[in-house]
Amino acid sequence: MGKHYWMHRVSHEGGLKILAEEKRITVGFSDVAASSDACNAIEQKNYNAFCSAYTAIYKGAIERCKNCLWRFVVEMNIGDIVVVPKPYGFSICKVTGDAVVCQRPGLDLGWEREIDILADCSPREDYAQSGLLSRMKCQQTNLCIDDIASEVDEALDRKIKNTPFDIIGDVGKALREELERYCSPDNFEHKVSSYFKALGAQATVLSKNYSDKQGDCDVEAIFPALRLTVSVQCKKHFGTTDDWAVRQISDYADKRVQMQEDDNWTRAFWVVTLADGFTVAAQALAKEKKVTLINGEEFCRMMLAVGIQ
Repeated sequence: MGKHYWMHRVSHEGGLKILAEEKRITVGFSDVAASSDACNAIEQKNYNAFCSAYTAIYKGAIERCKNCLWRFVVEMNIGDIVVVPKPYGFSICKVTGDAVVCQRPGLDLGWEREIDILADCSPREDYAQSGLLSRMKCQQTNLCIDDIASEVDEALDRKIKNTPFDIIGDVGKALREELERYCSPDNFEHKVSSYFKALGAQATVLSKNYSDKQGDCDVEAIFPALRLTVSVQCKKHFGTTDDWAVRQISDYADKRVQMQEDDNWTRAFWVVTLADGFTVAAQALAKEKKVTLINGEEFCRMMLAVGIQ
């Protein structure tokens, strides 16, 4: 008999705490566990006798739930894989023990099983494909999910290898490649300006020959409500961006800070590049001058977060 895959909910009567602290999955139906007729039917794996005992206990109520109990106590086996949905995430477990009657007075818990927790995955979307995500929305206590076993295996593999899905990252890489291929340095400045406009700023690409020039700034974004101005030096570079870009914006910053009349206004200074990163010298100078450095990958993620303009 091969390994089966299940989804099983344990939120009833503190089951999530029992899962985390005791490595056990649980199910309710304590009234059934107290019935010798039902227990005998389960021990003999006599489904018809089990159904008769179940119906007698609940007087015909919650009939649709009996199969969930039967799956847990009879069909689930040692070695099976169980996905346990949790708020915002899920656990992937391996069954290591037979179903035994709970000894937990005062709780409506009928049976429990020992398990090993193979992985705790959170958030769900970082590890589960669409089929598994959809199945975890099902409100049944449990169900067989052999048909999406490969998705469970992939989720487990991604968690073990620490390789969650990164859709934004993948799209960001494609966006960056397009910007590198088709976007001129001037167009890149306009992309940076558009990013700030999407955030609600009054953003402009500065003239290359603005008066009283000291240092260099390509884009200036003003957020009146926040009393904030962000001045940006833009570089369409490949590989790394060196400290010259930092010197340009820091020299510009020195002049603007000297001219500032409103002490309640905040000024921030950035270097945004399409390059992979910044040289050690650039990072050191940026730290000294309090300049924010943003590389190509980070900027593309930022663009995607507000919508490509």
